[in-house]
Amino acid sequence: MAVLKEMFKEEKERLLKMKKFYEDKIIELPKGSIIFKQRGAKKYPYMVYREGKKVRTKYLKLNINDLDKLKFDLDKRKKYLKLLKAIKEDLKVFGNIKNE
Repeated sequence: MAVLKEMFKEEKERLLKMKKFYEDKIIELPKGSIIFKQRGAKKYPYMVYREGKKVRTKYLKLNINDLDKLKFDLDKRKKYLKLLKAIKEDLKVFGNIKNE
């Protein structure tokens, strides 16, 4: 039984480290989405994000390479949020197990 308790302890510590890692990474990455608005015959990129209860829109004065990097960072943030959610669900299991 002691081996099992040690395994649970190690797994919980691993999940807590991963949770901290993803939370730190998420803070570093931009939040929001990129949309395109059409003005005449041209399309212009805008960043849409939430600030409290308000939805903000900001024009992006970026070239195509910078726009691709921003899209990559936004996708990475979404991926990290999904992984963080799964980690939090796993940690709930350890909350239901009593430490003796």
